[in-house]
Amino acid sequence: MPFKIFLDLCLLRANPQDLPTSNRLLAAALVAHLLANVLTGLDSASPENALLAGAMDTLLLVALTHTGLMLRGVGARTRQTLTALAGCGALLAVLAWAVVTAVEAVTAHAWVAWLPFLFWFLAVYGHILRSALNVSLSVGLALSAGYVLLSLAVTGPFLLSELPSP
Repeated sequence: MPFKIFLDLCLLRANPQDLPTSNRLLAAALVAHLLANVLTGLDSASPENALLAGAMDTLLLVALTHTGLMLRGVGARTRQTLTALAGCGALLAVLAWAVVTAVEAVTAHAWVAWLPFLFWFLAVYGHILRSALNVSLSVGLALSAGYVLLSLAVTGPFLLSELPSP
């Protein structure tokens, strides 16, 4: 049942409040988020750095989400919102990784295959944040973009430090 809700969230057909308020589901979603980040990070970093980047991104997601919800006075929504963000983030990351890996077999410009997933990710996170924070979709999208930029700033040094120089 939760997988269908995550899929519906990714298709913008559900809201975070459609998920059960469950510590176990939240823990599973956060572990899935961490593992998906590690999987995608292994393309450009050592396993240790991919794990560090994944852990930093997951902690950033938890800290920003909890802080934002508390500031808006809707802290009771933390479990469902974090579950939605982490679960959907993991689902989209694994899907994007699979597509990009398949495209890499055909072309050297596989990074272009990440772009539709980036926009999809921004839309899904914006939709979830809009609902959870009681803000407009444009504010949700702006917060989503801010999270992505901050995440790249935090995880980038772990993921890009081992790339060969040109």
